[in-house]
Amino acid sequence: MIRDSLSILVVDDMKFSCEFIRRALNKEGYTAVDVVNNAPEALTRLKQHPVDVVLADWLMPEMDGLELAQRIRQLDKNNQHYTGIVLLTAKDDISSIRTAFEEGVDDYIVKPPNQIELAARVYSAGRVATMQNELLQSTKNLHKLFELKCTVDQITGLGRLDDTQNRLDALLKQTHSRGGSTCCAILKVTDLDSIITSYGKTVHEQLMSSVATRICRHVRPIDLIGHTQQDEFLIAMYNLTDDVRCRNFKRILHDLNHRSYKTSSGFLNIHCAMAMTVTLKSDDERNVEELIKTTREKLHKSIATGFEEVAS
Repeated sequence: MIRDSLSILVVDDMKFSCEFIRRALNKEGYTAVDVVNNAPEALTRLKQHPVDVVLADWLMPEMDGLELAQRIRQLDKNNQHYTGIVLLTAKDDISSIRTAFEEGVDDYIVKPPNQIELAARVYSAGRVATMQNELLQSTKNLHKLFELKCTVDQITGLGRLDDTQNRLDALLKQTHSRGGSTCCAILKVTDLDSIITSYGKTVHEQLMSSVATRICRHVRPIDLIGHTQQDEFLIAMYNLTDDVRCRNFKRILHDLNHRSYKTSSGFLNIHCAMAMTVTLKSDDERNVEELIKTTREKLHKSIATGFEEVAS
């Protein structure tokens, strides 16, 4: 930890005390030292710009250092930040010190402070704050990674249901505002359960990855593909005109059903069914859930009747 990179806020209602502490810390290599003369002003500053260490007098009018520490901890919780808190106090009894630590104070210095001790205590509090903030940042990064893994299917690299629904909603809004049409198709691998039973999880993952790859070869970069369920894919295409053609979807279905897939258990065939629903600007505005539900109902009916084409 570099001392001149540590941000420090001194809070004391006695101006000469603030100035003494500032000069003492400056002499010890701390350059980013700011001062305020009351706790409310300190809170205002901290809401705008969090710091690494707050060095506050325990006894102050309006709000004492202990209450300030409590308020800072609440700010830290809201901002996912950690502030090292050191209290300056004339109290040195065990009961008072224990209370201070229970309220979230990191350390204390008995007044009047010695310059060397002051610098050492601030350094210690700054080191704790730095480690805590690094840990908080690592936690944030892990949360982001977890959220990414939750929205992206790790087998196919396609968006899961929530991500797919959000992107489909954007297509529908574009259709209703600009015109044209959105074709939403749901594709189901109908024999996936028997494949898993016969060949296991590894082959299942290989097949799903290959299905995703084949679908991607037939669509434009602007089109939407999602892996919405274990055996289901959603494909959505936006067209500038109302002239809806399902040949692209027929081509996808034919490719999936009539070409074998290379797996670790040899070449295998699968069977897929597909249904599609078209939304135009002139249609009543429907939400994503309704659109998916309608398309799934068509798909289930198509599977039940043995229909081999794209149901629409």
